[in-house]
Amino acid sequence: MKKHFLTGLVIIIPFFLTVYIVLIVFKLVGRFFTPAFTKIFEAFVPVHIPNFAVIFVSAVVTLLLIWFIGILASNFIGKKLFHIAETLLLKIPMASGIYDAIKKLMRVFFMDKSTFQRVVLIEWPRKGIYSVAFMTAEAMGEVQEKTKEEVVNVFMPTTPNPTTGFLVLVPKDEIIQLDMSVDDAVKLIISGGIVVPPTNPK
Repeated sequence: MKKHFLTGLVIIIPFFLTVYIVLIVFKLVGRFFTPAFTKIFEAFVPVHIPNFAVIFVSAVVTLLLIWFIGILASNFIGKKLFHIAETLLLKIPMASGIYDAIKKLMRVFFMDKSTFQRVVLIEWPRKGIYSVAFMTAEAMGEVQEKTKEEVVNVFMPTTPNPTTGFLVLVPKDEIIQLDMSVDDAVKLIISGGIVVPPTNPK
């Protein structure tokens, strides 16, 4: 009975927490324009509109606004305008630190991970201790010519901020390649090893 109860908890808690967090985010987004829409409905709609309906409409409009900003930021003029706004924001001491931290965190979740060829294990910081890293490319040029072994470029991220880390050149035959996806590896690193992805069946 205890085993089945714990199994049920493991299944149901992530599900309800996910739904709960999504609803909280949706409400927070919706409340951005809620005061304005409340006044509009009171002025032009004769019947009483429930508060949740106002929040829903506000959330949809906010999401559409975010989508429009994304389109605007994709063209030349939009990029120039956002670059000017970002430059002005970074000149504010406290705001610059907050903005930089949030921007890096967003890049972790939404960045293009195609530059990471695959997830690997390397022995770091010494033999017998392993670290999760990303193989980025085959080493070329002078670096490859002046090493005794064939080496590859490996980016070893830090926890809990994987946007920073170390570039190390590791001999190809010393790399342990993993079947883990890049997204799963990022979750593992950010969580400090708490979120462990399941083993991919062969």
